[in-house]
Amino acid sequence: MIQIPKDLLEHHVHMRMRFCDMYGIVIDKKRPFSCDDTLQTMHCLEVVLTGFIDVWYGGHVQHLGAGDIQFRRRGNYQIFPSDDYTSMLIFMENEFVDYFIESHVPEFRQEKLTDNLPPFVFKTSEFIKANIAQAIQHIAHPQDYSRCIVKFVTHQVLLQILSNDSSKTFVSFLKHLVSENKIDLAYFMEQNFNRQLSLPDMAKLTGRSVSAFKKEFTERFNTTPVKWQINRRLEYAAYQLKNSNHPVSAIAYSSGFENISHFSKVYKQKFGASPSSVRNEPVLS
Repeated sequence: MIQIPKDLLEHHVHMRMRFCDMYGIVIDKKRPFSCDDTLQTMHCLEVVLTGFIDVWYGGHVQHLGAGDIQFRRRGNYQIFPSDDYTSMLIFMENEFVDYFIESHVPEFRQEKLTDNLPPFVFKTSEFIKANIAQAIQHIAHPQDYSRCIVKFVTHQVLLQILSNDSSKTFVSFLKHLVSENKIDLAYFMEQNFNRQLSLPDMAKLTGRSVSAFKKEFTERFNTTPVKWQINRRLEYAAYQLKNSNHPVSAIAYSSGFENISHFSKVYKQKFGASPSSVRNEPVLS
């Protein structure tokens, strides 16, 4: 699994906007990315520049070519780009979406929407192309006020989309996005698998009752929250043991295990070898 935007920041030209959790990232075809299991931890506005990309979400697949724009909420996706794929990605949190709505969207009768809507896809325009080109220049070659300009470009692109959204479905979706109390389970669990949280804690933090949390979790992951959590901690520990020089005890604690003996026992049950025996293998650089 890769996490975006975090795993893209090391390999692609990017900019973080001040005073707000937003990133602008330019994907270069010389440094492509592809993953059949992607955790997107922020909402994303993507403008495809060249090539194409297939985005899978649940039972839906969307094929995006050059000139297509997609807005996808944070969550789990499968992403498969072509060799000549390039794009500009703007990642944002609810705070920016809420500020945008408060600043530009008048009151209206909001549609009721379901939680499993596929990402929205739109076509670009000459106005949007010009704005995107400007944003890319400021991301690649920052100057005074570049961060403000890229943020302003994001406003302009969203406003252009809203002006052509006669059904008001997209703006209803944006309002639904910032008003909902439930947090995506995959996003929450991936961000908190190594924290000492009880089942009631997890239910409360994701905006659900304990019974609703357990039912939805089991239906989505085909296992219990506790079993998923232990398995994810072991996967993380296994990676750290093979790719770092940290002591076994430190890895156990950072993975979420409070008891070293218990960690060694469940690690051996899963992988067939003790954690300390892994250190007899060469450590990767």
